[in-house]
Amino acid sequence: MKSLLTNLVLMLFVITGSLTAQSTDYVLLDKSTMKIDGTSTIHDWTSEVEEINTTINIDKEALKEDSVTTPVQSFSMSIPVESIESGKGGMNKKTYKALNEKDHPNITFKLTSTEVLNYNSSSSEMDLNVTGELNIAGTTQTISLPVDGSIEDEETYKFTGSYELNMKDYNVDPPSAVFGTIKSGEKVTISFELYFAANNPM
Repeated sequence: MKSLLTNLVLMLFVITGSLTAQSTDYVLLDKSTMKIDGTSTIHDWTSEVEEINTTINIDKEALKEDSVTTPVQSFSMSIPVESIESGKGGMNKKTYKALNEKDHPNITFKLTSTEVLNYNSSSSEMDLNVTGELNIAGTTQTISLPVDGSIEDEETYKFTGSYELNMKDYNVDPPSAVFGTIKSGEKVTISFELYFAANNPM
Protein backbone atom coordinates (compact mmCIF):
# COMPACT_ATOMS: atom_id res chain seq x y z
CA MET A 1 0.00 0.00 0.00
CA LYS A 2 2.82 2.36 0.94
CA SER A 3 4.58 1.58 -2.34
CA LEU A 4 1.40 2.32 -4.29
CA LEU A 5 0.93 5.68 -2.58
CA THR A 6 4.56 6.56 -3.19
CA ASN A 7 4.22 5.75 -6.88
CA LEU A 8 1.04 7.85 -7.15
CA VAL A 9 2.75 10.83 -5.52
CA LEU A 10 5.74 10.51 -7.84
CA MET A 11 3.46 10.24 -10.87
CA LEU A 12 1.51 13.37 -9.87
CA PHE A 13 4.78 15.20 -9.32
CA VAL A 14 6.02 14.28 -12.80
CA ILE A 15 2.70 15.26 -14.44
CA THR A 16 2.58 18.59 -12.62
CA GLY A 17 6.19 19.26 -13.47
CA SER A 18 5.60 18.60 -17.16
CA LEU A 19 2.63 20.96 -17.21
CA THR A 20 4.34 23.85 -15.46
CA ALA A 21 7.54 23.44 -17.41
CA GLN A 22 5.80 24.42 -20.62
CA SER A 23 5.06 27.97 -19.48
CA THR A 24 7.77 30.55 -18.85
CA ASP A 25 7.97 33.87 -17.08
CA TYR A 26 8.88 36.76 -19.38
CA VAL A 27 10.27 40.23 -18.69
CA LEU A 28 9.23 43.50 -20.29
CA LEU A 29 11.91 44.99 -22.57
CA ASP A 30 12.98 48.65 -22.32
CA LYS A 31 11.91 49.38 -25.91
CA SER A 32 8.26 48.87 -24.92
CA THR A 33 6.07 51.98 -25.14
CA MET A 34 2.68 53.19 -23.94
CA LYS A 35 0.99 56.53 -24.49
CA ILE A 36 -2.27 58.28 -23.71
CA ASP A 37 -3.89 60.54 -26.31
CA GLY A 38 -6.64 62.99 -25.49
CA THR A 39 -8.32 66.19 -26.57
CA SER A 40 -9.13 69.54 -25.02
CA THR A 41 -11.05 72.67 -25.94
CA ILE A 42 -7.89 74.19 -27.46
CA HIS A 43 -5.68 71.33 -28.71
CA ASP A 44 -5.02 67.60 -28.64
CA TRP A 45 -2.48 66.26 -26.17
CA THR A 46 -0.30 63.20 -25.60
CA SER A 47 1.26 61.79 -22.44
CA GLU A 48 3.91 59.08 -22.33
CA VAL A 49 3.95 56.32 -19.71
CA GLU A 50 7.52 56.14 -18.44
CA GLU A 51 7.20 53.16 -16.07
CA ILE A 52 5.31 49.93 -16.70
CA ASN A 53 5.53 47.03 -14.26
CA THR A 54 4.33 43.69 -15.57
CA THR A 55 4.13 40.01 -14.73
CA ILE A 56 3.43 37.66 -17.62
CA ASN A 57 3.52 33.91 -18.11
CA ILE A 58 3.67 32.53 -21.65
CA ASP A 59 3.29 28.96 -22.87
CA LYS A 60 5.52 28.64 -25.92
CA GLU A 61 3.97 25.32 -26.90
CA ALA A 62 0.40 26.65 -27.12
CA LEU A 63 0.79 27.78 -30.73
CA LYS A 64 2.53 24.60 -31.81
CA GLU A 65 -0.33 22.25 -31.07
CA ASP A 66 -2.86 21.05 -33.65
CA SER A 67 -5.51 22.83 -31.58
CA VAL A 68 -4.14 26.35 -31.10
CA THR A 69 -4.67 27.85 -27.64
CA THR A 70 -3.67 31.17 -26.12
CA PRO A 71 0.04 31.47 -25.30
CA VAL A 72 -0.63 34.05 -22.55
CA GLN A 73 -1.37 32.09 -19.39
CA SER A 74 -1.44 35.06 -17.01
CA PHE A 75 -0.74 38.78 -17.13
CA SER A 76 -0.89 41.72 -14.74
CA MET A 77 0.29 45.30 -15.08
CA SER A 78 0.80 48.23 -12.74
CA ILE A 79 1.50 51.81 -13.84
CA PRO A 80 2.51 54.47 -11.31
CA VAL A 81 0.33 57.53 -11.93
CA GLU A 82 3.38 59.77 -11.47
CA SER A 83 5.06 58.02 -14.42
CA ILE A 84 2.53 59.61 -16.81
CA GLU A 85 4.51 62.42 -18.43
CA SER A 86 3.11 65.10 -20.73
CA GLY A 87 6.25 67.21 -20.89
CA LYS A 88 4.42 70.03 -19.10
CA GLY A 89 4.66 70.25 -15.31
CA GLY A 90 1.35 72.05 -14.89
CA MET A 91 -0.58 69.47 -16.89
CA ASN A 92 1.14 66.65 -15.03
CA LYS A 93 -0.01 68.01 -11.68
CA LYS A 94 -3.58 68.37 -12.90
CA THR A 95 -3.51 64.82 -14.28
CA TYR A 96 -2.21 63.38 -11.00
CA LYS A 97 -4.84 65.30 -9.06
CA ALA A 98 -7.65 64.15 -11.38
CA LEU A 99 -6.50 60.53 -10.96
CA ASN A 100 -6.38 60.95 -7.16
CA GLU A 101 -2.74 59.86 -7.11
CA LYS A 102 -2.34 60.31 -3.35
CA ASP A 103 -5.01 57.71 -2.52
CA HIS A 104 -4.59 55.55 -5.64
CA PRO A 105 -0.95 55.79 -6.79
CA ASN A 106 -1.20 53.03 -9.41
CA ILE A 107 -3.33 52.16 -12.41
CA THR A 108 -3.63 48.39 -12.63
CA PHE A 109 -4.81 45.76 -15.10
CA LYS A 110 -5.26 42.04 -14.44
CA LEU A 111 -5.99 39.59 -17.22
CA THR A 112 -9.01 37.33 -16.77
CA SER A 113 -9.14 35.64 -20.20
CA THR A 114 -7.52 35.60 -23.63
CA GLU A 115 -8.91 34.19 -26.85
CA VAL A 116 -6.97 33.49 -30.04
CA LEU A 117 -9.13 34.73 -32.90
CA ASN A 118 -6.61 33.98 -35.63
CA TYR A 119 -3.09 32.60 -35.89
CA ASN A 120 -0.82 32.63 -38.93
CA SER A 121 1.86 30.01 -38.38
CA SER A 122 3.93 31.14 -41.38
CA SER A 123 4.32 34.71 -40.08
CA SER A 124 3.96 33.84 -36.37
CA GLU A 125 1.29 36.54 -36.01
CA MET A 126 -1.91 36.27 -33.98
CA ASP A 127 -5.11 38.21 -33.32
CA LEU A 128 -6.21 38.08 -29.70
CA ASN A 129 -9.23 39.22 -27.75
CA VAL A 130 -8.13 40.19 -24.25
CA THR A 131 -10.43 40.65 -21.26
CA GLY A 132 -9.42 41.89 -17.84
CA GLU A 133 -10.04 44.15 -14.85
CA LEU A 134 -8.82 47.74 -15.27
CA ASN A 135 -8.58 49.84 -12.10
CA ILE A 136 -8.20 53.60 -12.36
CA ALA A 137 -8.45 55.94 -9.36
CA GLY A 138 -9.94 53.16 -7.24
CA THR A 139 -12.70 52.20 -9.68
CA THR A 140 -12.56 48.84 -11.48
CA GLN A 141 -14.20 48.07 -14.81
CA THR A 142 -14.12 44.91 -16.91
CA ILE A 143 -12.79 45.71 -20.39
CA SER A 144 -12.18 43.75 -23.59
CA LEU A 145 -9.89 44.84 -26.39
CA PRO A 146 -8.28 43.45 -29.54
CA VAL A 147 -4.53 42.85 -29.35
CA ASP A 148 -2.13 42.00 -32.19
CA GLY A 149 0.60 39.58 -31.20
CA SER A 150 3.68 38.25 -32.94
CA ILE A 151 6.67 36.08 -32.16
CA GLU A 152 9.73 38.17 -33.03
CA ASP A 153 12.11 35.27 -32.47
CA GLU A 154 12.21 32.10 -30.41
CA GLU A 155 12.25 34.00 -27.11
CA THR A 156 10.62 37.40 -27.82
CA TYR A 157 6.93 38.27 -28.10
CA LYS A 158 5.41 41.57 -29.21
CA PHE A 159 1.88 42.75 -28.36
CA THR A 160 0.28 45.93 -29.70
CA GLY A 161 -3.15 47.47 -29.31
CA SER A 162 -5.20 50.46 -28.26
CA TYR A 163 -8.24 51.09 -26.12
CA GLU A 164 -10.54 54.11 -25.83
CA LEU A 165 -12.05 54.80 -22.44
CA ASN A 166 -14.24 57.45 -20.90
CA MET A 167 -12.72 58.93 -17.74
CA LYS A 168 -16.20 59.44 -16.32
CA ASP A 169 -16.62 55.64 -16.19
CA TYR A 170 -13.88 55.65 -13.55
CA ASN A 171 -15.27 58.64 -11.64
CA VAL A 172 -12.44 60.82 -12.95
CA ASP A 173 -13.19 64.44 -13.74
CA PRO A 174 -11.18 65.44 -16.84
CA PRO A 175 -8.42 67.95 -15.97
CA SER A 176 -9.18 71.62 -16.60
CA ALA A 177 -7.26 74.90 -16.48
CA VAL A 178 -7.80 78.66 -16.41
CA PHE A 179 -10.80 78.48 -14.08
CA GLY A 180 -12.39 75.74 -16.15
CA THR A 181 -12.30 77.57 -19.46
CA ILE A 182 -9.89 74.97 -20.87
CA LYS A 183 -11.14 71.43 -20.43
CA SER A 184 -9.88 68.02 -21.47
CA GLY A 185 -12.28 65.73 -23.29
CA GLU A 186 -13.82 62.85 -21.36
CA LYS A 187 -12.43 60.18 -23.71
CA VAL A 188 -8.77 59.16 -23.99
CA THR A 189 -7.05 56.47 -26.03
CA ILE A 190 -4.37 54.27 -24.50
CA SER A 191 -2.07 52.64 -27.04
CA PHE A 192 0.82 50.29 -26.38
CA GLU A 193 3.63 48.31 -27.96
CA LEU A 194 4.97 45.79 -25.47
CA TYR A 195 7.93 43.47 -25.98
CA PHE A 196 8.61 40.49 -23.72
CA ALA A 197 11.68 38.25 -23.60
CA ALA A 198 12.06 34.97 -21.75
CA ASN A 199 13.46 35.37 -18.27
CA ASN A 200 16.31 32.87 -18.20
CA PRO A 201 18.31 33.42 -15.00
CA MET A 202 21.80 32.00 -15.08
